[in-house]
Amino acid sequence: MHPVTAPPNARRGTGVAAPWWLPARDEDERATDGPPPWAAYVERALAAAPARPPAPAPRPAQDLAGLLAPPLAPLLAAADAAFAAAAPAARDADARAVWAGTRRWLAAQLATAGARTLVGHVHKARAAGELTGATPTDRFDEALRALATRPALTELLAGHPVLGRLWGGRCLTAVDVAVELLGRWRADRAALAATLLAGDAVPGAPTRVRLGLGDPHAGGRTVALLEFADGRRLVHKPRPLGAHARWNELLEWFARRRPDLAPRAVELLPRDGYGWAGFVAPAPCAHEAEVAAFYARTGAQLALLQAVRAVDIHAENVIAAGGHPVVVDVETLFHPSAPPLTDGGPDPAADALAESAHRTAVLPQPLLGEAGAIDSSAVGAHAGQLTPGHLPTWEDAGTDRMRLVRGRLPWPGGPNRPTLPPPHAPPVPADHAGALRDGFRAAHRLLSAHAAELTAEDGPLIRFAEERTRLVVRPSQEYADLLAEATAPEALRTLAARRRAFAALHEDTGRPRPAALADHELAELLDGDIPLLTTTPGSADVRTATGRTVPDVLPGPGLAAAVAALRGWDETERGFQDWVVRASLATTRPFAGHRADPGTPPVPPGTAVGAPPGAEWASALAENVGDRLLALARTDGARVNWAGLHLLGARRWFLHPQGAALADGYPGTALFLAELGRATGRDRYLTAAADAVTRPLPATLRLLAAHPELADAVGPGGFHGVGGLAYATARLARLLDSEELTAALPDARTALASAAARADTADLADGLAGALLGAEALRARGTPGAAALAAALTARLERATPPAAPGLLRGSAGVDLALGRPTAAAPPAADLGWCAGLAGTLLAGGSAAARAAHRERLADRAPGPDHSLCHGELGLLEPLVADTRGEGPPAHPAVTRLLHAIEREGPRCGTPDGVPTPGLLNGLAGIGHGLLRLALGPEVPSVLRLRAGDGEGVPSRTGDRPGARRGTRHHDRATETRTTEGA
Repeated sequence: MHPVTAPPNARRGTGVAAPWWLPARDEDERATDGPPPWAAYVERALAAAPARPPAPAPRPAQDLAGLLAPPLAPLLAAADAAFAAAAPAARDADARAVWAGTRRWLAAQLATAGARTLVGHVHKARAAGELTGATPTDRFDEALRALATRPALTELLAGHPVLGRLWGGRCLTAVDVAVELLGRWRADRAALAATLLAGDAVPGAPTRVRLGLGDPHAGGRTVALLEFADGRRLVHKPRPLGAHARWNELLEWFARRRPDLAPRAVELLPRDGYGWAGFVAPAPCAHEAEVAAFYARTGAQLALLQAVRAVDIHAENVIAAGGHPVVVDVETLFHPSAPPLTDGGPDPAADALAESAHRTAVLPQPLLGEAGAIDSSAVGAHAGQLTPGHLPTWEDAGTDRMRLVRGRLPWPGGPNRPTLPPPHAPPVPADHAGALRDGFRAAHRLLSAHAAELTAEDGPLIRFAEERTRLVVRPSQEYADLLAEATAPEALRTLAARRRAFAALHEDTGRPRPAALADHELAELLDGDIPLLTTTPGSADVRTATGRTVPDVLPGPGLAAAVAALRGWDETERGFQDWVVRASLATTRPFAGHRADPGTPPVPPGTAVGAPPGAEWASALAENVGDRLLALARTDGARVNWAGLHLLGARRWFLHPQGAALADGYPGTALFLAELGRATGRDRYLTAAADAVTRPLPATLRLLAAHPELADAVGPGGFHGVGGLAYATARLARLLDSEELTAALPDARTALASAAARADTADLADGLAGALLGAEALRARGTPGAAALAAALTARLERATPPAAPGLLRGSAGVDLALGRPTAAAPPAADLGWCAGLAGTLLAGGSAAARAAHRERLADRAPGPDHSLCHGELGLLEPLVADTRGEGPPAHPAVTRLLHAIEREGPRCGTPDGVPTPGLLNGLAGIGHGLLRLALGPEVPSVLRLRAGDGEGVPSRTGDRPGARRGTRHHDRATETRTTEGA
């Protein structure tokens, strides 16, 4: 009988206690008799454990391993003995340093695996009155010492045999790792002394070895740092460095052509299956010129990384060493793209971003979680951010009240961004966008010009073909979160229970992942490793950490995709990539808020502004905007879409394919193009609009109609919810004469009803006011059930508590607009804008005096830098347009000045640094729509008031007021502003 047995596991019918480890065996281990190696190790450790609690002693450290040291001590003592037996000359200085570092790493792993179970036993002992210590700390230590005995550990593992599997397995692999590292150091010492450690003296034994610098792969193997007495440091990487060596060759190739832009390479000593790398120490820039050089090299390196289809080059993989952004971890090259799956089918904008420089993780981009977002990119990541999700952490650690809580934890930051000596403030990446873009364009152009050389039979790219690279199936943090949850005590009772803790591996997450790899991921996670999947650029096969090959998993060889992409780089593609870089950098700027720019200094009285503009001028500028949108569009031959800047939680910007919101999604962009095509007769605009919406918009509405919970999550709003989709679908169906969109109107009504069913907000953007205007657009198109829905929404909105925010978009003026009653809302005196200021409030009603005052305030105002609808110049001018009869742009100096500014400077979006973006409220589509309104007045219904015209698209000029029936429905509460309701 084995030393550790557990009566609860008694073999049925024999009366003999079954071995404790049986519930933790895997399939392979069940085919053999006797305990698995990990179980035998644990039994040896328990056999040497004390029978009585050890005497009180100071904690060895205040980290988790130090707090939980007593019950871990027998396992670590057994590991000491195993290493001494396995390592030749285990007592020399090299071996002592290697084992000391490995032992610290092992203790941390054992503590992490067992903490929740051990702390749970502390709670049980406290609840049972078994602890007699005077303080919470004394009682905690007392409980841990009691758990360190042979009987207590035996009982603990009998109830949690999978914990024994994790503990025993980690101890065995730690010994293997230490012996391996020691052997490699001894074998390579002479070569290292001549290369990476070259100096005045041959290096002696390391004074300190640190493991755990990176994720554990393939049996707990991690990057290790060796430190020496003279200050030199050396990095050991337990994986092949062939791909990194080929990367260094590519950097050398580039440096021969552009030495001013060439980033520094990491010195390497590759070996068979592993390698050594020089340590890269962070260093500040000496002056601002060196900061500019840093960002220029970052741009050049970005182009090189894009050429080799790199991913995962985030902040932890880049070190700012003076003027050089040094990539210290190059293993995720020639990586397949993984654009997100969408309900509307393939998305060419998502595909384009997945193939762009954005894929590298060098450029700023938020990592989203349930609690927020964090930028982990090489350029954007910085200290002071909070994790995007609620992560487990210990509260009241080291006391008998110690417990696991969840919260957003601070990210400490890293050396990825350049610094300047005090007292200089840290450089802001967006302030150096020009240098980064210059470096990127120069390198992109050089690589394109030398594509034939790079992709020749023995060219720098082709030499990567057989080198092993890592495949990232899902983020390492996702694996880490799963591993953390799988240490719950209930997951450690049987191996089947631990498998269930990783059930998310097989869930549909909206990302394409090869199903054939999930079981291999699971096998590595079960033993506590972050899964390691590799491939070679010349193959579509994948290899697991155990050496098993899974054939033809990838869509094709990554090298072939890189060669094809590089050969297709031209000025058009370079322009799109440059926009991606510019837009990504702009996301580091904070959102300035929904407030109109006060404008440049007032125009001196009497300043000439030119003759009043004609409709042709404004229309021509609108066409120019339309052509800009067509140039930014991405297409796969069946669908058109755009990438753009979007607001995340009204706080920060991020770059993303356009979704289905009216405010910043493809429906708003398509709406402008359709209005422009109908107004000008240009088929190119109508075709692009149809290609943007015909496939995805009906599919989205079908999904929302079929799943009320999804519609409820989206919300009913007019600009950010289903109300806006209903409005856009109704208007586009008419403009495009689309059978598909017309057929989707009933689904829009069903989805809108579901979205509004539980809505408790009344505003125009997200709430019931927007829902009502969407329902009215459907009713005007004769959609069955829309009239009843509009009546129900009217009744609810009349009873709703008005929003407290100012303005039309989120304030009570938007409610009044939807109900067709004059608003009593008072806008902020200093804000002239549409969304939260005077212009929007006037659209919901206002006296002739108030409108005249608005015109007067604009008379001597020079245009601000934002031309957009939301809180830009065209939004400010909307009340002037609403007062016209369509005889051309309003004869007002503010209109003339704005048209001159757009003609001179180009359209400027309401984004950081005016970066072009396609959306309606802050982007080019809204600017174009506003220009069309200036040119044609009521012939283009006001999207800012969600007006759909007279129900057939073009408002009547015969005096039959558009929307009159709706005014009557609202108990004849029409106002003077409703006489141009179609506008």
